[in-house]
Amino acid sequence: MREQEIFIPILIGTGVFVLVALFINTLIALYRTRRRQHERELVLLKQSFEQELLQAQIEVQEATFRHIASELHDNVCQLLSTAKVLMGIAKMKLPEAPPSLATATETLSKAIVEVRSLSRSLDPEWVKGFSLAENLSTEMARIRSSGTVQASQQIDAVVNLKPEEQVMLFRMVQEAVQNAVRHAAPTAIHVQVAQQDKELEVRIRNNGKPLPPVFEGMGTNNMRQRARLFGGTVQWLRLPGETEVLVRLPVGKA
Repeated sequence: MREQEIFIPILIGTGVFVLVALFINTLIALYRTRRRQHERELVLLKQSFEQELLQAQIEVQEATFRHIASELHDNVCQLLSTAKVLMGIAKMKLPEAPPSLATATETLSKAIVEVRSLSRSLDPEWVKGFSLAENLSTEMARIRSSGTVQASQQIDAVVNLKPEEQVMLFRMVQEAVQNAVRHAAPTAIHVQVAQQDKELEVRIRNNGKPLPPVFEGMGTNNMRQRARLFGGTVQWLRLPGETEVLVRLPVGKA
């Protein structure tokens, strides 16, 4: 009887201890679950914020492009056309026009074509019927017209992207080409578009000056941001005698 009286409190105490331990473990498990959930929510909020920020930056940039396109077409082109007409009138009034005047008129005509082409390429409304292949060909022709750079393109894949996605990709290629022309002073630029498994690969190579050890700017940042919107990557590679910009984009995940 005495042993039974001692055993019962011990049994009750053990039971209470087990219940308290289970309760504490349950609380810890709930805390850890809620903490992981909270961390996931923070990550999702951060990703959402970054995506909204990137989209806002793209929209601002496109609005800027639209404004520049309008100014080029409605203002600069008109001024250049007026100058060409005046030069034509002056040429007709001269008994014999000097060769330099004819050269200037021809150069001005080329400038008008270039400005109109640039104006169209900057207009977001041009997205609706956009073709990467056609506009890449036009861009390379524009680069070649300078007479200092041999620009070429090679498209070995069907570009299965929406028109607005093709515009984004074209902007990246355009930025890489313009960076090469401005900073590397190349004599040759080649753009290749190919498909590797489920990725679209675009390689922009030039034979100009090598990349500096550190380079950063608005253009390269915009390229990285656009690649991120696709869920892809962009790399700058130093090759023997060449520099390559490699863009990899997963198809259908923009």
